[in-house]
Amino acid sequence: MDYIILLVDDEEQFHTLLPHYLMKHKQHAFSVHSARHGKAGVEQYSRLANGSEKPDLVLMDIKMPVMNGVEATRRITDNDPAANIYLFTAYAGTEVERNALDAGAKGTICKSADWTRIVEDIVNVLEL
Repeated sequence: MDYIILLVDDEEQFHTLLPHYLMKHKQHAFSVHSARHGKAGVEQYSRLANGSEKPDLVLMDIKMPVMNGVEATRRITDNDPAANIYLFTAYAGTEVERNALDAGAKGTICKSADWTRIVEDIVNVLEL
């Protein structure tokens, strides 16, 4: 199956590493779109959703410049309550994570050094 992912994160390395590791997954194909902060993520989600590429999954960092992930999540889900947003963060179990979940995120995929695990978590979320 082909999936469209929107990665909203201010750390450049994740925009390089995520597509690289997803490409190694042989059962699915992934198209990864990128935004470097929350405001750009909201705008990119709108463009994709209004076109023919509505993201199957949004991976949303929490702490970013311009607009944080909590506000970006709130704005996306205000316009599309069915948006499939998962936090992509190292701040699991924190108040800011709870705020983002309250804003409409459906869960959390923890950032870690284990990219095999990250890809497994992404695939599991998409196959729900």
